[in-house]
Amino acid sequence: MRLGDAISLTIDGTKFAIPKDTEPMISEGGEVITETQTYGDGSADAYVSIELAKITGLKVKLNDLNRDIFKEKRGKTDIPFVLQCVTGTFEITGCIVGDTGYSATKAVTDEFEVHCTDGTGIRRS
Repeated sequence: MRLGDAISLTIDGTKFAIPKDTEPMISEGGEVITETQTYGDGSADAYVSIELAKITGLKVKLNDLNRDIFKEKRGKTDIPFVLQCVTGTFEITGCIVGDTGYSATKAVTDEFEVHCTDGTGIRRS
């Protein structure tokens, strides 16, 4: 199995470098058992929910050229994201979820998530 670092995140055509210590997590979504109800006789029922596909644990480097673009894209939905890693590429159409600040000294964002908004999930190549 080939393993390796995250390289970049392209947001709607603009490429952002990813800090070396970043470890994005891929959640493919779909039907997931989210809880169980247990009974006194030792049996249980499983409850299934539909979870969104998402990529969590993302951070990007900001600079004078891309800072305003990142700020603009935080408020948009249904935009393309391409996560490039040594092991392959992950594509998702979605949005950045939550408030994302950045370091005043390193110009690196907080960790953020991208959630799928078009129902197609994550495509890997």
